Amino acid sequence: MTIVTNLAKNLTDTTRAHASRVAVRVDDAAMTYRALDDASARVAGLLHERGLKPGDRVGLMMPNVAEVPVVYYGVLRAGGVVVPMNPLLKAREVAYYLGDSGAGLIFAWHAFADQARSGAEQADAESIVVDAVAFPDLLASATPDYQVADAGDEDTAVILYTSGTTGHPKGAELTHGNLRCSTCSGRRSRSTSRWRPGRA
Repeated sequence: MTIVTNLAKNLTDTTRAHASRVAVRVDDAAMTYRALDDASARVAGLLHERGLKPGDRVGLMMPNVAEVPVVYYGVLRAGGVVVPMNPLLKAREVAYYLGDSGAGLIFAWHAFADQARSGAEQADAESIVVDAVAFPDLLASATPDYQVADAGDEDTAVILYTSGTTGHPKGAELTHGNLRCSTCSGRRSRSTSRWRPGRA
């Protein structure tokens, strides 16, 4: 039997065990694991409808909003590679990141959509604007894909770029294995911190 090591499997496994628990909380809004799983599956379906293939790069130019994990896990479960980008980038910088990483699509928060669109056009890439109104409607129109794409430990999951203070930013590739190990280490650390000698 093939073992799926895709980082997105962490989400689907947790959803099966704790579907009604809160997964994301931003200000007064909360999203359960079930809702996150469903929304990310719709992002995966949307990406497949647009021709995403395993290993394709997808830019993510958003601040810390609830839609970030929705898109992040959607890209991963579809088999894509997430390329996080500073939402304050200018168009020429967006174009560089997209061109250097090979990303043909970028999800951009509405407040930064103009720079993202302009940069995407320069890089001959597509852009999808994310907001609290039109984006949920777009996802509602997509057929959800609840499958998690096969990915090996050595397959790239995320490309993080350096600040580029001494030259052009450089992309560092993080694999599914890297990120899953980091997740497991974090869980063990939290578990250990709750234990004290002499306590049952």
